[in-house]
Amino acid sequence: MVEAFHDRVLFEAVGRVAVITLNRPQKMNAFDADMYLGVNEALIRFRDDDSLWAAVIQANGERAFSAGADMNALGENARQGITAALGGLILDDDMVTNKPIIAAVHGHCVGEGVNLVLGCDFVFADAAANFIISEPKVGTNAVDIPIKLGKKLGYSKAFAFLTPGDGMSAQWCQQAGLVEIISDAGQVQADALAFAIRLCQESGPLAIQAQKETLWRSVFDNEEIAKARGLAMRQNIRKSHDYTEGREAFLEKRPPNFKGE
Repeated sequence: MVEAFHDRVLFEAVGRVAVITLNRPQKMNAFDADMYLGVNEALIRFRDDDSLWAAVIQANGERAFSAGADMNALGENARQGITAALGGLILDDDMVTNKPIIAAVHGHCVGEGVNLVLGCDFVFADAAANFIISEPKVGTNAVDIPIKLGKKLGYSKAFAFLTPGDGMSAQWCQQAGLVEIISDAGQVQADALAFAIRLCQESGPLAIQAQKETLWRSVFDNEEIAKARGLAMRQNIRKSHDYTEGREAFLEKRPPNFKGE
């Protein structure tokens, strides 16, 4: 069953994978207030469903993953004297979930689209995808994007991406460390979903969640907190069904039957 959030975002469970789809193709999936709300609610829906172990974020329409912030909505706000942002992603300041989130990017990925991708753990990109941080071109500055870019790519690559705001190819982004896999034309969503399904079939979900949380907190939070949290989660995992099943399956040379418990 497909759920819709704020008429902007679709949510569907495919086995143990949540497929979250930006669904405003007539506006190139630009972020207005409802798009922010829809993405955030879909992420919370995924976070709170224990039967879902991984998510893919993708977009409808041929032209863009996302054209970034909705400039028409920003213009209307400006005419009313409103300078605040249209909204914000809950991925900006928080891990949200320790379950893996995979991005499937095609077409133009601009501004807030890049910010959403930076909140994901693994990025697939169509060979023709184009990544643009456009804020300087319209006379403003990105805030969350430089913070996350610096930690993911390092200072020099992040600065080159940010300044002067030219588009970067999928190939450049792969070399810089933002994109992991470049897909053939038209295959990026299928490739990302196949990878997510593979994660759910081959890896213990509790182990993946513990590793993500340890990694995320070491990079974006605090190394000591990350280590303490990782050790605590490992102690609990070693009491779980999945830990027993994983060991037994390895010794018996068969695929494991993980249950997430």
